Amino acid sequence: TYISIRKFLTLGLVTSLAAVTGAASAQSISVNFTESAGHANQQIAPTNTAGLNGAANWNNTTAGGSGVQGSLLESTGATTGATVTWSSAGVWGDGTADPDANLGIGDAQLARGYLDENPGPGVSFTVTSIPYLSYDVVLYLSTDTEGGTYLPFTINGTSASSTGTKSLYGNNPNWDASNTVQLGGLSGDLTVTGPVRNGPDRASVAGFQIVVPEPTT
Repeated sequence: TYISIRKFLTLGLVTSLAAVTGAASAQSISVNFTESAGHANQQIAPTNTAGLNGAANWNNTTAGGSGVQGSLLESTGATTGATVTWSSAGVWGDGTADPDANLGIGDAQLARGYLDENPGPGVSFTVTSIPYLSYDVVLYLSTDTEGGTYLPFTINGTSASSTGTKSLYGNNPNWDASNTVQLGGLSGDLTVTGPVRNGPDRASVAGFQIVVPEPTT
């Protein structure tokens, strides 16, 4: 019953945020930052889905706080020429996501591990050879501390941020305006940078999606 209710809530979020993320069938490249390949409950299986658009075929990183991963899959399962390069202070995780992550719930697996921005430098990553003429981006944010806010990120030169108070997964298991950053109308390579933690205010990234916007009619 818990899982069914949660999926219903997630579908509602997809509808309300469709202006940026598009429908569930939207083509996308999705990357899940994990603490390491050894954390099995942080690895989203190819057939499992996660994120606001319910995408499959997530790319799980196998390195730690810094690394490079190429030949990224898109949601259709096709291999692209896109490559992600990331850097951060290290990796950490939200232990309150463990019960759902152990059950294979994709959104919990996404939230379970993240790139840490403390004590510095802040999280940064680039994606090159993106195969889309234009795209939207969604950042998924996670934390191990309740309260405070998520700090603004710079995405291709534009400042963007979430709104509201940040929460542990155990207190808010849904992706919403408080734990995602969304920006549309992008093209070319993707460059994202975040600031260093400021007390309870953080900029820790669990993953991201590059999404082809659905045409409007």
